[in-house]
Amino acid sequence: MRNNLELMLIESAKLSKNNICIITGNAPNLFPKINNVLLRTFFKVITLVINHIDLGRKINKAKDKDAVIVYSFSTEFLFFSFLVSFWTKNVYLVNNHNIQQAYENPFMNLMLKIYHYLGYKFIILETSSVLMDLGYEKQDLKRHISLPHSVVSSVNIANKSDWFNTEEIGKKKVGIIGESRRGKNFSNTLDLILKIAKKLDILLIIGTDNFSCFEDMDLQGIKLIDTSTNDAYMAALSACDVVVLNYEKSKYFYRCSGVAADAIGVQTYVVCPDFPFMSSQVNYPAKVGVVYQDETDLEIALQQALALNIHSDNSTFESHYIERSLAKTASILDQAIQANS
Repeated sequence: MRNNLELMLIESAKLSKNNICIITGNAPNLFPKINNVLLRTFFKVITLVINHIDLGRKINKAKDKDAVIVYSFSTEFLFFSFLVSFWTKNVYLVNNHNIQQAYENPFMNLMLKIYHYLGYKFIILETSSVLMDLGYEKQDLKRHISLPHSVVSSVNIANKSDWFNTEEIGKKKVGIIGESRRGKNFSNTLDLILKIAKKLDILLIIGTDNFSCFEDMDLQGIKLIDTSTNDAYMAALSACDVVVLNYEKSKYFYRCSGVAADAIGVQTYVVCPDFPFMSSQVNYPAKVGVVYQDETDLEIALQQALALNIHSDNSTFESHYIERSLAKTASILDQAIQANS
């Protein structure tokens, strides 16, 4: 299974000693698709306003719980939720992409600080210390939670050796895996890995749901896997010895990677940029990947990751799973709730 953060929070809440309510603020699809850009934007805003008003209603309804954890909200629209509920005492906001937005956008940063001063508590994936980069004081961090991104072991994924011929089976397999979307830098990463592949005896695997970003490139000798289904996606990750992430700083400097969590869950090593959250994902509590400073260091990082794979044993990943288990997540939440009560 994918390491879905929302589902893992829900399952961790079930293991908690406290009565925790998880509220997901995904916007409902209230309006049909509209071709006109201005109209589409207008109706999107209306939808988000309605959604966050409803979110505030749900928060108010659950305020007697020990904790209300809000997953998936829009920073600029959450104020509508506050106006409906005025309740922040035991409300925890899961800041997934919101920290990255605040880092890039002064208005988003201001809005997050307003929520901080209104009394909301933040759940920051990996480490809340990054808030200091956004202008928070050290004492401001006390009520916010640092929560390592949970990892669920999926090592029982079937071996897909039938994908490979005899020559390919013996090669080390390096993957570029995940949804092909803005910020993931897929085509540039492929260029870099192809140059490296000429020096190393590796088989390059591309696993994605949309190959359009590669349509002008020569994919001869590359194993292509359509990962439109969850089973194919997880099998592609498990087939790799190393997965390479080369995400854009403007989109992922302060974000965790779901692909990294999924890869670690199937005992596949990860190479990724030395961004705070992703670096923590692959280095704490055990080294299950290698980070690099810039693209010129990618070849060395890949060689180091392949070396880790050669000398790996299950204990490295097992210790990683223990510290990032659902039970550990529940324990961290319980400690924070007790401290803030």
